[in-house]
Amino acid sequence: MNVRLTRNAISAVIGGDLDLKPLVQVVEIKGISSFQKRFRLLLSDGDRTSQALLAAQLNDRVKSGALQKGAVVQLIEYVCSSIQNAQVIVILNLEIIIAECEIIGSSKHESELYSQNSPTTSKNSSIPKGVSGNWPSASSAPAFNPTVQPSYKPPPSYKSHGAISKNEAPARIIPISALNPYQGRWAIKARVTSKTDLRRYNNAKGDGKVFSFDLLDADGGEIRATCFNAAADRFFDLIKPGKIYTISKGNVKPAQKNFNHLDHPWEIFLDSSSALDLCPDDDSSIPDQQFTFKKIDQIESAENNSVLDLIGIVAAVGPATTILKKNGMETLKRTLSIKDETGKSVELTLWGEICNREGRELEEIVKSREEFPVLAIKAGRVNDFSGKTVSTVSSTLLFINPNLQEAHSLRDWFDSKGNSLGSQSISRDLIPVHLQGDKRKTVAHIREEGLGRGEKPDWVSLKATISFIKTDSFCYPACTLCGKKVMEGGGGRWCCGNCDKEGEEECDYRYLLQMQVQDHTGITWVTCFQESGEVILGLPAKDLFLMKNRGDGDGRFAEIFRSCIFEEYLLGLRIKEAVHGDERKVRITVVRAEKVDPSVESRFLLDWISKRF
Repeated sequence: MNVRLTRNAISAVIGGDLDLKPLVQVVEIKGISSFQKRFRLLLSDGDRTSQALLAAQLNDRVKSGALQKGAVVQLIEYVCSSIQNAQVIVILNLEIIIAECEIIGSSKHESELYSQNSPTTSKNSSIPKGVSGNWPSASSAPAFNPTVQPSYKPPPSYKSHGAISKNEAPARIIPISALNPYQGRWAIKARVTSKTDLRRYNNAKGDGKVFSFDLLDADGGEIRATCFNAAADRFFDLIKPGKIYTISKGNVKPAQKNFNHLDHPWEIFLDSSSALDLCPDDDSSIPDQQFTFKKIDQIESAENNSVLDLIGIVAAVGPATTILKKNGMETLKRTLSIKDETGKSVELTLWGEICNREGRELEEIVKSREEFPVLAIKAGRVNDFSGKTVSTVSSTLLFINPNLQEAHSLRDWFDSKGNSLGSQSISRDLIPVHLQGDKRKTVAHIREEGLGRGEKPDWVSLKATISFIKTDSFCYPACTLCGKKVMEGGGGRWCCGNCDKEGEEECDYRYLLQMQVQDHTGITWVTCFQESGEVILGLPAKDLFLMKNRGDGDGRFAEIFRSCIFEEYLLGLRIKEAVHGDERKVRITVVRAEKVDPSVESRFLLDWISKRF
């Protein structure tokens, strides 16, 4: 068979010509035991050879037998990199022109491929057909007569520049899917789809700070970039979600899957030498987001801690509550119920500031406007504990009524028939009582059944009358950004340790009510936070604080509290035992409060009677 390989291709590629797209022949294929699922090739242009590394996404070509020794291929995308002091061609994409062919020409070796020091394949490794398990040594390689090769000329794009030193040429933009650690010079152009907060940490190496952001390019490739310490200080304010950047000179390392939900096997770590340039916003080739939606019935079989995209109708929104984390810090939590056309629903838990942003907007839409919006969730984490739930993490994004085909289809289904159809929850025991049927208890039941003393908190509802509210410490000063408690810094300033913010403007105030409630079986103390406090007292905590401390409504302040006494409420409670010093005490927190509706309560009692008699 008369086959003409591209003359001087090896010299040209190693010299930096990335646009040649030459025809070369695969002389040998070797599985590399020191790396997982990688193959090293020996390429020939008929006169010279060079070692090459096959990108991971091309491994199937070898495993399936499509790419074998002797194949003539065209290199479509490739870069040249220095690995262990040898120039290696990293193949990102290729086309197989001839699957089987006799070895063409007599090649002179360009590299140390046949060195005795080259790693060998493990005896137990599985080598596909056409792949050599051991490389020949230098002494066993056939002897070749040296030939005089013409000196290599740089590509035309560099002619006017004169002689250039190594790595002075601008890095070539490559697809994110082709990015790997074996490329000496690279650049990517991508849109920032999400960005985490700047997080401080402390470990054995000392204190530090870190943040990450996710990138999406025009080919649909996604990868995470992470910045520590000095790089975090340099890039945090520069990175804006939705903007497009070119990024180069980062370190490409294995992705830390404990913190990275993207499918890419690698992750970019930026440092002080990394380059980041903002691109114009008019590039429409890169989408704003990329979703891979799962149906709710598919979540039932999803693995615990897996990360996925979800879209559904918001059927119910719970109030935001304050939760004490294991590290002693408080955070916000809000629970939603999401349903779709599969007839299933799932609990979605919002954590942190997202409760006050998208969570408050969703609450306004559902409760005030009596509408049921479509919600798209990007990167929600699956939890599996006595039922499946989804929760937000630092990189989760929520999109209310997005302009997506899936959202339009879901809206059409809900408006036509979904609104009147029930749904079966896959979250079961984890759904708070106000999102499922009432698990009604009395004060006596709480004590006699030992509620709150198990591993999980108990969620119940209680119909009770407010008999007493403490007025001396009914609220606390809170950060205007995160809602956490702030400390006075002197001179009218305040400081938030959670978001490291200090300000002179007036801080916010949030409810922390200690109330005594009672029913026909007994009396108990409960704690009530922001949203429930507003329902009971009828106005924001800041208004009540100013009323008390500025002397512009002492009589009205007392009257507001007196008006709540002996009012009957239906309270959603979270009951859990906590340790205070050396004492273990059951803590009862109000997560929902609403005045008893006589008609609704009558229907509940009639239903309760019919089930028991």
